[in-house]
Amino acid sequence: MLGKLISLQALDLVWWRLVFAAVSLLAFIFYKKIALAISIKQLALILCMGIAVGMHWYFFYHAIKVSNVSIALAGFSTITLFASFMQPLLLGKKFFWGDTLYGVFIFVGLAIILHYEGLALEGLMYGILAAITGAFFGIYNGKLIEKHDSAIITFFEFTGALVLISLLKLFEGKDYFIPSLSMKDLIYLLILSIACTTLAFTLSVEILKQFSPFTVIITNNLEPVYGIVFSVLLFGQSEIMSRGFYIGAGILLFTVFTYPLFKKKFMYAA
Repeated sequence: MLGKLISLQALDLVWWRLVFAAVSLLAFIFYKKIALAISIKQLALILCMGIAVGMHWYFFYHAIKVSNVSIALAGFSTITLFASFMQPLLLGKKFFWGDTLYGVFIFVGLAIILHYEGLALEGLMYGILAAITGAFFGIYNGKLIEKHDSAIITFFEFTGALVLISLLKLFEGKDYFIPSLSMKDLIYLLILSIACTTLAFTLSVEILKQFSPFTVIITNNLEPVYGIVFSVLLFGQSEIMSRGFYIGAGILLFTVFTYPLFKKKFMYAA
C-alpha cells in the first residue's frame, strides 16, 4: 500500500528503497560487529539471488502502478503454488501430487478475475511474476541460512538487487539517474525501506532457522487478505472491484489457506 502512496514509478521507487535499506542494514552490521567475510563463490551466489529480489520488487510495484493494490495482491497470492513446486526442485523435497490439483483451483480463480476484470491482465501478470520470483529466493534462502548470518544474506541480496535495478535505470533512457524526492515520498520511503524492508526481510530470513521456507511463504498469504481490505479503506473507489473479482480472489485465498491442511492430511499421511 505504501507503494501506491509513493508517487515514483516502480523502477525509481525500488531503487530508492534498496539504497535506504542497504545503508541502514550496513549500519546495523557495523553496530553489531558482524563479520562480512564470505567466500567468492558464496558471494556470487547471494548476489545472483539478489537479482531475483530486485525483480520481485519491481514486478510487484509495477503491478500496482499499472493496475491497483487489489489486482497486484491477487496475482501475488499465487506464491504458495509456485513455492510448492520449487521446494522439491531447489531443496530436494518430495513432490506432492496435490500441488497440481491446487494449481488448477488457483488458475480457476485467476480466470474468473480476468473474465470480470479484463483490463487488469497486465497488473495480474506482473503480480504473478512477483510471486514466482518471491517464491524462488524465499525457498533458496532456506539453504543459505544454513551457512550464513541472516544480516549478511540480506545485505548482499540487497546489493545484488541494487546493481540490477541501477543497470535497468541506465538503459531506461531518462535524463536523470537519481530521481528527486518530495518530502512525502521521502517519509514513506524511509518507512518502507527500514521497517518494511531491512527489519522485515532480515527477520524473515532469520526465522528460516526454525521453520521451513514453505511455511514462511505461506504466512505471506495473509498479505492479500489485509492488503485488499486496507486498500479499499485507504484509497476508496479506485480499489473497489467487481463482484467477479472478489469471487475469484476468494477462490485464490481459500485455496492457499486450505492447502497446508490438505498437504498435511494427504502427503504426510501417505
